Amino acid sequence: MKSVFLQLLLLSCLVLQSVAGKTKRHHKKYILDPPPCKSAPESCDRICIHSKDCPEGLECCSSFCGIICSENKKPKRRKQRMFKVQS
Repeated sequence: MKSVFLQLLLLSCLVLQSVAGKTKRHHKKYILDPPPCKSAPESCDRICIHSKDCPEGLECCSSFCGIICSENKKPKRRKQRMFKVQS
């Protein structure tokens, strides 16, 4: 009876360790990797690691050309005007 209890205890500890490792990697990746850029970058010449490396008004974000400083604002959508059809 003791051996079954010890085996179940060992199995539960191993399962908990594997789950905790996956969440730890996920949080580490989220902290280390900047978010993707919301709009296309203006230029790819300002490389950064953190937002504090960027000039004022720019944020560090990930784009197709690497991790760069960009305005990182959503592109403005133009409003569509509705025209009345005269008959």
